[in-house]
Amino acid sequence: MPKVSVRVRKGDKGVNDAAAERAWSTRPENEWPIARTDYQRWYLTPKYTLGTDPPSTSAVLNYKALGSLKDPQLFQFRSAPSKQETEITGHITAHLNLSLTRQLNDLDAWERPELDIFVTLRHIGVDRQEITYTGAAGDPVALANGWLRLSLRKVDEDHPKHRPCLPRRNYLSTDVLSVEPGEVYEVDVEVWPTNVVVEEGCSLLFEISSGDTRNSGLFTHDNPVDRPASRLAGLNYVHFGDGILNYVVLPIMPPANESNQVVEPY
Repeated sequence: MPKVSVRVRKGDKGVNDAAAERAWSTRPENEWPIARTDYQRWYLTPKYTLGTDPPSTSAVLNYKALGSLKDPQLFQFRSAPSKQETEITGHITAHLNLSLTRQLNDLDAWERPELDIFVTLRHIGVDRQEITYTGAAGDPVALANGWLRLSLRKVDEDHPKHRPCLPRRNYLSTDVLSVEPGEVYEVDVEVWPTNVVVEEGCSLLFEISSGDTRNSGLFTHDNPVDRPASRLAGLNYVHFGDGILNYVVLPIMPPANESNQVVEPY
């Protein structure tokens, strides 16, 4: 028996249709993460594109810091339609440069400002419509999601389980770091591992938001106790410039070799 079996998600099988999803093929692998993975940086640009070339211009984009499903506040960065079939399998990391300003009202002083980061990777079909997948409760979800509270950005690079593709965070109370308005923070956001085959003519869309957006799952982040306006209301910023790069590290899978053959669907 192989140590790992990968369900290769190619094509749009709909949502919550077990019979259709069983039509996806499987492939055995020897380890996880897969050793032959080609980790590629796909850069975000101020022109809202996503690609392998870093941007050459400087810019600062801003969005409201308390978005929600009813009032999404976000940026979307889209790749060009794929010229060839490309498989993405494994852990994804988003590297972002962010800052914030917070509003001061008559009731609350600036109490420990915070920034909540929501990122989503979406699979866009040739018809420019999103291809969704089956969530834990049978609901339609995007290809992959990630979340990070900026004060919990500390990474333990000395931990034996830390990997560049999977930043290790211990989430100890002593790991909480300060967040100051106006300061630019360079952070790595873990995105859930996934598998997809991006077929010719399809594209990827990477989204940065300040709250839940469509197809983000049934469990939302809208508790006013956990996300009070006194800490979060204001503006968030994404910075671009010389030496200030924002990118998504995608685990691109080379074609299967003789020891990693695709198994036809059952």
